[in-house]
Amino acid sequence: MNSSIRGRQLMADIAKSLAFDPKIFVIQFVLLLALLVAMNAIFWKPMLAHLKKRDSEIADAYSQRDRLQIEMEQLRADYIARLAQVEAEARNHIQKAIRDAQTERERLLADAREKSDAALKEGLANLEIETAEALRSMRGTMVSLASDAAAKALGSSVDTTLIRSAVEERMQLEAANG
Repeated sequence: MNSSIRGRQLMADIAKSLAFDPKIFVIQFVLLLALLVAMNAIFWKPMLAHLKKRDSEIADAYSQRDRLQIEMEQLRADYIARLAQVEAEARNHIQKAIRDAQTERERLLADAREKSDAALKEGLANLEIETAEALRSMRGTMVSLASDAAAKALGSSVDTTLIRSAVEERMQLEAANG
């Protein structure tokens, strides 16, 4: 029985310890409020400030990323525009060089044609001079041969100057007729 008394007494002690005591309740409530104030000052405010600072840094990072992206796109557009301008300048420079080369080619061809025509005219003039000289030489030779042949055929009594002038006259007549 002793054990049952002891069990009852233990149960009574437990019930007594579980009983509502307003004094203890107020002390515990004040301690809870003090703990909340202390936790707010020591933990929650610094933690919230840190989270707010972190949110601000993240927002700044996103803002900076957006600014950098806009700047990068602007630089890229400027680069593309400059590249197009350089390509256009290069194309114009190449076209100008081609036009200049064509102009120089035409000038060189005209000079070559002019020199060729001059050389051809000079050659034809020299040919005509040489032809005329060759004809004079041939006429002289033919006159000499004809007068010598007439002198041999007729003998030494013939006047060679008379034969020579008659042959020259005949050749000039033939030359004039063509």
